[in-house]
Amino acid sequence: MTPEAENALRSTARKCRAEILKATSGKPKSEHDRITTLLLDKYTNQIAALPPDKFPARQWLVYYVRVVDKEMKA
Repeated sequence: MTPEAENALRSTARKCRAEILKATSGKPKSEHDRITTLLLDKYTNQIAALPPDKFPARQWLVYYVRVVDKEMKA
C-alpha cells in the first residue's frame, strides 16, 4: 500500500472514530452496534477505491479505526 493511500485511510478512520464516539456517547450499549455499523458503511463508501484488493474496503476501515483508537488511548 502506498503511503498516500495509508494516510487517506488513517484520516478517514480518525473521522469515523470521532463520529462513532460522538454518536454512541450517552446511548445504551444495545444501540452501539447499529450506530457503529451505519457509520462504518457511510465511511466505507468514501474509501472504496483506496485499499488493495486483498481485503474489502470495510475490513481495512475497521482495522484502521481500531489502530487509531489504540493510538489515541495510549
